[in-house]
Amino acid sequence: MKHRYWIFDMDGTLTDSMPIWAQVPYELVRSFGKVPAEDLGRVLLPMSALETAQYLITTYDLPLTIDSYTQAAMDAVDRLYRTVSLKPGVEQMLARLDEAGAKMCVCSATWQFMCQRVLGRLGVLDRFQFVLSAQEGRTKHQPDIFFEALGRMGGADPAQCMVCEDALYAARTARQAGFDVIGIADAASRPDEAALRALSCQYLTQWDQLDWAEV
Repeated sequence: MKHRYWIFDMDGTLTDSMPIWAQVPYELVRSFGKVPAEDLGRVLLPMSALETAQYLITTYDLPLTIDSYTQAAMDAVDRLYRTVSLKPGVEQMLARLDEAGAKMCVCSATWQFMCQRVLGRLGVLDRFQFVLSAQEGRTKHQPDIFFEALGRMGGADPAQCMVCEDALYAARTARQAGFDVIGIADAASRPDEAALRALSCQYLTQWDQLDWAEV
């Protein structure tokens, strides 16, 4: 297997949970009598949790601090995460990578503890060496977080690492830094499908389509 190291996004890649991130900001904005923009979900898609809080508080003049917004968002997300499931084929794919000796981690814009809770409930947390959260100003707009993940798994050459992403901006960052990319279809990123296909080694609508001869 060419790729010894694998970095997975969580929402929209491993779990069918992107609708949560569209729903929560709308709910919180409306709870203060404000009217969210129709394209709010698309605007927030590439943002970290901190950037999302700053944007919503400023744009909609919400009477919240960063901390109080974050707590309200975490409470709402935690409630909704209890209903999410893995995308089809994820368990089998992770098991096969594990058997092949691949080293795997999760790199997500979601809070670390929440990723661990969700993946633990779904029975796959033990497949990963660690969970890395893109927060506190560190986002997937820059490749640093991917290199940090690769280094923590014991690797150095991005050509030996596969990054699995449903978000175009993150996939583009990884690809430009020398990582190979598998693009994952998700309803939230459907407008970017053509661009994501173009930069991906493989583009999958579900995980059982993975061509193992190419990884």
